[in-house]
Amino acid sequence: MGRSGACGAGALPVALATLVLAGCGGSRAGVPLEQLQSGAVTIVRAGDVIEIEFWGQPELSGERIVDDDGRIHLPLLRGVEVSGLSAEQIRERLTGLYREYYTDPLIVVNVRLGVSVTGSVRTPGRYTVDPALNLLDLLGEAGGLSNDADRDEIELNRGGQRYIVDLDAALLGTEPEKLRLQSGDWIYVPRRFWTLQRTATYATITVLALQVIDLLVD
Repeated sequence: MGRSGACGAGALPVALATLVLAGCGGSRAGVPLEQLQSGAVTIVRAGDVIEIEFWGQPELSGERIVDDDGRIHLPLLRGVEVSGLSAEQIRERLTGLYREYYTDPLIVVNVRLGVSVTGSVRTPGRYTVDPALNLLDLLGEAGGLSNDADRDEIELNRGGQRYIVDLDAALLGTEPEKLRLQSGDWIYVPRRFWTLQRTATYATITVLALQVIDLLVD
């Protein structure tokens, strides 16, 4: 009878240990990747790079960075508002503006997006990338994941929302369009949080719980 009571009492530290372990292993809150709406058209924002090729007028060609006011600065035109436009819309706007100076101007516009990747990657920082690239490509541009990276909970921060990406699942089956980058995206790769400390904590809790059980049983 007494042994049965002791075993019942011994269940308490085991339950407590289980709760502690569950708390230590909790995952980050975020929106599931499935809820991410992929953008069909690339929209320009401050910090993006606009590549302009003006046929027959090389002095007008080159790269321009979209400033904090959403403008690019060009010969003859000075500041041109481009924030919120697609590459095609920018081309149409520049073509219309330059018609005041040239007959039938032929302009080609390409966009490189300003994005950031931080955390457990080998070369964190800000990158300007082709809109055709996706999150996996950006991680490659950043040198790949560090050894302590948490592959299961990579964060894609976009438009005030945080989406959680399981890298292995993304490699296997996620729709590529879901992972396409947009201007202003910030990718954060967390460390395997407290990997060694958590393992040591688990071992310590288990030993203590077993010692308490032995005392109660004896």
